[in-house]
Amino acid sequence: MTEALLIAKAEGVTTLTINRPQVRNAVDTTTMVAMRAAIEACEDDGTRCIVITGAGGAFSSGADIAAAMSAGASADDVYQILSEAYGPTLRAIRACAWPVIAAVDGVAAGIGCDLALACDLRLVSERGRFSEIFVKVGLVPDGGGTYTLPRLIGLGRAMQLMFTGEMVDASTAVAWGLANQQLATDTFSADVQRYAAFIASQAPLALKNGKRLMLAAQHDTDFAEALHREAETQRQIFGSEDGFEGFQAFLEKRPPVWKGR
Repeated sequence: MTEALLIAKAEGVTTLTINRPQVRNAVDTTTMVAMRAAIEACEDDGTRCIVITGAGGAFSSGADIAAAMSAGASADDVYQILSEAYGPTLRAIRACAWPVIAAVDGVAAGIGCDLALACDLRLVSERGRFSEIFVKVGLVPDGGGTYTLPRLIGLGRAMQLMFTGEMVDASTAVAWGLANQQLATDTFSADVQRYAAFIASQAPLALKNGKRLMLAAQHDTDFAEALHREAETQRQIFGSEDGFEGFQAFLEKRPPVWKGR
């Protein structure tokens, strides 16, 4: 257990809770590295299903931009973070033998959205919502969203969300196939645990081999390449004038002024 990531185990279910409610569970390197270690530890410890969720009424508002900017992150730093911390964690979710469920209560934005998309299933509360918000700060998806999103909801809708950064509410997410099921907010945690425990009770060989075969049939070997392309593109944007402007505007809480360079 780490302060930023809470780990609980019951009935074959391992629940990983991002525990940074003060920043609406924005994730940093420490959180993502801890998550990867926790996922990898589930391979042989009796876990049959993993739930990823957030504390305090948010799934994850994305990357901790304010912390990265205050630390003076450069374009190369961003590339390194994506390649060595965020990307490996997202790949660990796909590579995990067991089903991984994103329990989205509240906002899942930016890389928080892509984290949910990397999971095998998404359960959403009535107040849950998704956004590929990257365009609002002048960036592209960098958590595998260019790979997962069009496979879930089709290219046209994926382009729409990438180009606009609009929020998708829970009912729309289910209708589009972005989420599997909407659950009541008041009983969300308990309902998610019951759902996960039911999956965990299924035949282990069927679970792990079914996941492996399903992903292989979707050409999942290209996921790592998608992550690499995104990280490389993000490095280029982050080092640009617009990259600096996007983050400055975010920190100063003002509309950005784009120059296209």
